Amino acid sequence: MKTEENIVTFINNLEAENQDIECKQCKRILPKDLWSTYSAFANTHGGKIILGITEIKNIEKNKFEITGVENPTKVCDDFWTCISNTNKVNYNLLSNNDVQIKKIEDKSIIIINVPEATHQQKPIYLNNVLTNTYIRLNSADVKVNIEQLQILLRNRNLAQDVGLLKNYTIERDLDLLSIQKYRQHIFEHTHDTKYLDMDVSKFLIQMGALKLDYNDNKYYITEGGLLFFGKIDAIINRFPHFHLDYFDRRGNNARWSDRVASDDMSFFNLNLMNYFFLIMEKLQSTITDDFELEKNLIRKSPEKLLVILREALINMIVHADYYVSTSSIIVNVYSNYYEFNNPGMMLVSTEEFIKGGNSCPRNTVIMTLFRRLGLSERAGSGGPEIFDFAITNSFKQPQVETNFKETNIKIWKVDLVSTYPNLSKEAKLIFTYIDKNGKNKYTAKELKEELKLSKYVFQRAIKELSNTDLIVITGNGRGRAYSKSLTKLELYVGVQKLADILRMGN
Repeated sequence: MKTEENIVTFINNLEAENQDIECKQCKRILPKDLWSTYSAFANTHGGKIILGITEIKNIEKNKFEITGVENPTKVCDDFWTCISNTNKVNYNLLSNNDVQIKKIEDKSIIIINVPEATHQQKPIYLNNVLTNTYIRLNSADVKVNIEQLQILLRNRNLAQDVGLLKNYTIERDLDLLSIQKYRQHIFEHTHDTKYLDMDVSKFLIQMGALKLDYNDNKYYITEGGLLFFGKIDAIINRFPHFHLDYFDRRGNNARWSDRVASDDMSFFNLNLMNYFFLIMEKLQSTITDDFELEKNLIRKSPEKLLVILREALINMIVHADYYVSTSSIIVNVYSNYYEFNNPGMMLVSTEEFIKGGNSCPRNTVIMTLFRRLGLSERAGSGGPEIFDFAITNSFKQPQVETNFKETNIKIWKVDLVSTYPNLSKEAKLIFTYIDKNGKNKYTAKELKEELKLSKYVFQRAIKELSNTDLIVITGNGRGRAYSKSLTKLELYVGVQKLADILRMGN
């Protein structure tokens, strides 16, 4: 929204407010509900508040009208006075550039850009009352419930599994068989025999599962150590909502063909360590079939896919919020993709996850225990590797969704067009050609001639692709062109890939 023309076009095309945009009528004084929107945007993903725009509700379609702000300079002064008052809002996230007055059609509007607060700044609340905290759900500013408020407060601490458990003991609460299995893996990784005969307490201290309390000079089991090595009853005593699941949902079975669950007595003491190694075996068994041959007859590497799945599995475990009651650790295997779901939102943005370099694991003890095994050694490398794998193999881009309740990552092992089995072969042919050949736009003449399609078949196939939002059609007549539809995430990945190429060139 840099120019008057862009703003007018934006408002004319706006059919409804959404997660990122809030329009408010504002003649002479600040609307009272502005502050709940400020809190909601700051506690969610940020957004823009536009003052001087009135929503006209209609049965068929809502529209927005520029009604303007009278004396916008005074309104802005009032805004800065309020936002600087800690009795009104606990934290001012804005700088001067975040509030702008724009003249549109001889009327003034005020655009307030609200950035997302950092986890250390959240929650942003009102009137000195912590429960006056809001989050943004679609176009609504919703007051948080107790659990959501606890999540915001807990996320201030980026190391959530370092708490010392003074009433827990190694002998009673940890699974010694799990510790012995881990000890053997450490030996295989380091080839250092000292770990084989080391006292259990000393071994756990060296691995980071036990930490020193400097107040009484004694070592205690950490929360991460309990989650990783604990007996299931001891884990649930501390984390009542702890649950681990795995489903193999391939094939025509209405439910699943294989399942692993932490509350199933068939899987004794399914702590995080036992779960990780068991699920890795399960995942490996799903990719024993050879990948298809590429055009150059080089087979796509199942070993690389296994590495990517391992990264996703570790990512899910170390970033989970084990106090959340609304979700659990779940791995789903489908014919075309893998799904990893963990309770708790990511502590980095989706863009940071793709770019890498900033890991922010919620559970640093658990992350350390994985790194001792030589797994996930580079901080923040999992996201880039997952997306690079999709690009290298021309697979559908991974999907990342995160909210207060959970984080969900889908990793595809087929190309995008294969996820639309009902498309005609001609539609698949056109899309594959557009997708693989690198040009931004194609004319109807180019596509029909190159793919040897009649006008009727071409138009029918284009309609299919347009209805499924796989392509974008621009222009009219001879100037009409066809290009691949890209999500915001795909555009960001493309920009990052280009930036990497340019850096390598320099």
